[in-house]
Amino acid sequence: MLFFILWLLIPTIFSAYFSARLIYLIMQCLIGNRSLKTLRHPARTLIVIGSGGHTAEMLRLMNKMNKKKFTPRLYLLANTDTTSQIRVENEECGIDWSIVKIPRSRYVNQSYLTSIFSTIYSIFMTVPVVISFKPDLVLCNGPGTCVPVCFVAFLVKLFHYVDTSIIFVESICRVNTLSLTGKIMYFFADLIIVQWYELKQKYGMRVKYLDEGLSS
Repeated sequence: MLFFILWLLIPTIFSAYFSARLIYLIMQCLIGNRSLKTLRHPARTLIVIGSGGHTAEMLRLMNKMNKKKFTPRLYLLANTDTTSQIRVENEECGIDWSIVKIPRSRYVNQSYLTSIFSTIYSIFMTVPVVISFKPDLVLCNGPGTCVPVCFVAFLVKLFHYVDTSIIFVESICRVNTLSLTGKIMYFFADLIIVQWYELKQKYGMRVKYLDEGLSS
């Protein structure tokens, strides 16, 4: 009888605990009270590379950072993005870095309905990458490719596997509103950085202006 009661209670307890933790983590993100100053250095850093302008923005940001504090670095790209791979290889002059590719979550002009399935597949393929690398920090800047990565990073934090911090830098082309990716990341990124003060004024404490975010 006691075994039967425990068999019923244990799943309920686990479910209640992780539900409460999920709410706690989301509220922590929304309130913005999670400090990134405790991030250890060097920090194992996973950098999500988009394509085109997203790649240029991220590489420009990385060139301004002290790479000794963010090592090892794992650059994650969509499997169809050979151009960005070449740019990363040309720009990355440090040591202890590597590149890995995953399926793109959404292709250009792909319908939102079919993108649900491609995103699920991308998430599935991202899980072993995040689990094996154990990033202290995930850094991304706008493309849909980052959503599966950050989702998995959030899950491993939810289940206490690794305390990963997620920083989302909104694209410079977003002046008045966050992108679709930014609106999704609004709920589970630890820090959202925008590059236009209009966005800072619109979204208030939830976001930080670029110079403010990088100096914190």
